[in-house]
Amino acid sequence: MADRAFERLFTQAAVETEETFEREDPEHRKQKRQRTVEDQLRKMTDDMTAKDAIQRILLADKDRDYFRMLALPLPEVDALGRPTWNVTPIEVSKAYRKLSILVHPDKNPGDEARQAFEVLNKAHRLLKDAGGLETILKDHLSKAKARKEEEEARATVEERVVLIAQQQEEAKTLRKQEADALNAEIVRQMKEKQEKAMKKKEAEAASKYRRCKNIVDRNSGSDSDEEDAKKRALEAAQKTGDNSESDDEDAQRRRQALAKRRQQQLRKKPAL
Repeated sequence: MADRAFERLFTQAAVETEETFEREDPEHRKQKRQRTVEDQLRKMTDDMTAKDAIQRILLADKDRDYFRMLALPLPEVDALGRPTWNVTPIEVSKAYRKLSILVHPDKNPGDEARQAFEVLNKAHRLLKDAGGLETILKDHLSKAKARKEEEEARATVEERVVLIAQQQEEAKTLRKQEADALNAEIVRQMKEKQEKAMKKKEAEAASKYRRCKNIVDRNSGSDSDEEDAKKRALEAAQKTGDNSESDDEDAQRRRQALAKRRQQQLRKKPAL
């Protein structure tokens, strides 16, 4: 009872202090109105005018909340505490086209429309890029966890028991999927390593074959040149031999002719 009474007094004092600030500080009233407008813009999703959409996009850029900017579902947290976002790139592009037509600078003159259009393009690129999306999801993890905790806090005891059982089953399934994916990756890496080793071995064998073939070709060329040289030498020797025999025959004929002339001269010489 005492705690509740203290809480009521504390709340009443806070309200009175807020009202006092509003009466005495115009800037405080202005900031409060601004926060109210911003909260309304954050919650707005349908039936937006071009002006509303432009202001909402600029506010989402200020909050770095690209999901709300494109009026897409917010990230969630899985049973292992990781951020998840089950929205396809096609759905992202569809949401982008809808808003880009509404806030296009050609239809909405002014710097705010141009700035909102540029911001919208940036959000579209980031949410469709795997690396950019991963970074954004990590940045939103704490907010996603807070939303999940709020939902669990609003649940009854019976609902909480069911949620815990579902989370345990989901965690078991996710761990199995992780193990299967890890095993598949290990098998892929081993296969890739074996293929590289096989290609390297084949390349080394082909290189060795080419080197051996070049050596054989060079040796075959040397043997052929040597055989040609021997053949030419033999032919030259045979030719030289034939010339020698011809010279001997000529010398013999000359000797026979000389002997014949001497005999004739002896017959012609008178006797003493």
